[in-house]
Amino acid sequence: MACESCMSQARLLVRAASRASRTTLSAPHRTAGALSRRTLTVLACTPSNGGAKPRGRATAQSRSLSTTAPRALMNPLAAGPRGAYFVVNATEKLYKVCGEAADYKITEEDRKLDKVAKLEDGEEVGVSIAARTVWHELFKLPPTFSTWSHVTMLHLYLLNARIRCFDRDTFANWRQQLVDHFFFEAEKKMHVDHNITSSALRQRYLKDIFVQWRGLMVAYDEGLVRGDAVLASAVWRNLFKGSPDVDPRALAAIVGWMRSCLQALESTSDMSFAQRAGPILELPVESFWTGMEKAARIAQQQQQQQQQQSAGGTTGTTQAAAKVTAAGAAKGTTTAAKL
Repeated sequence: MACESCMSQARLLVRAASRASRTTLSAPHRTAGALSRRTLTVLACTPSNGGAKPRGRATAQSRSLSTTAPRALMNPLAAGPRGAYFVVNATEKLYKVCGEAADYKITEEDRKLDKVAKLEDGEEVGVSIAARTVWHELFKLPPTFSTWSHVTMLHLYLLNARIRCFDRDTFANWRQQLVDHFFFEAEKKMHVDHNITSSALRQRYLKDIFVQWRGLMVAYDEGLVRGDAVLASAVWRNLFKGSPDVDPRALAAIVGWMRSCLQALESTSDMSFAQRAGPILELPVESFWTGMEKAARIAQQQQQQQQQQSAGGTTGTTQAAAKVTAAGAAKGTTTAAKL
């Protein structure tokens, strides 16, 4: 496992370096300008002076570590959100937050003892290892590869919606790094947890997941534009597989959590995004569920009070009418007696 992790990191660094080199080669005029500024200018002595002191002196533009490329290599934060090494480091940290939300595992011991449970469609069920099991317990989602991938893609979508505010090249770099982290982890889970040893089979599954990722982004984008009902429908189709047994409160809680995270991410600046995005994604989604239940209880209590007040008013009106009727009847009896 250590070797596979090293290979994943190496591939990320190679891709980042190749993108950086292409960006450098695409701007030859800037390279030429940098070389011209580093050229030494020497004022030579005239031949007629013989051994006399030269008229001028040799001058050279000084170079410091802060103005050279190696400085950025030693300090990844120096280049900001556009630096290749900064993006690799930041996206790796953010992806861990996304991937741990609904993480699970299937041990080799359970597989050898044939204790791995399966759903009706044959999908293997693991054991939840998430720090907070809200997605598995509160929302009744089984700890499977499908649940993990869709919850992770939901978190990645929220990040993707925010990094669209970057310029085109920076956005493309951030998006690609986040997607690379996700697919490396997905292939690792296929190999380790689900014992899919065929590389060709894993690649076929990864292509299917990529198609789901593209469709998921379109569906969630449509929901953000058209309203919460459409967004809840997209969550129901993708995350809950269109199950008719889904609690509507779960859909409402997830939609509220998505809106809250997007609003918080929008308030972050480009420079602080890498540090603040992680805590924002860790906002407890269950708080939206409990908030709805509290609001429902308050609404129910108010409705009961209104019904009691209405019943009391009706009783009072009935009693008053009975008294008026009785008084009228007594008056009529007295009049008849006099006659």
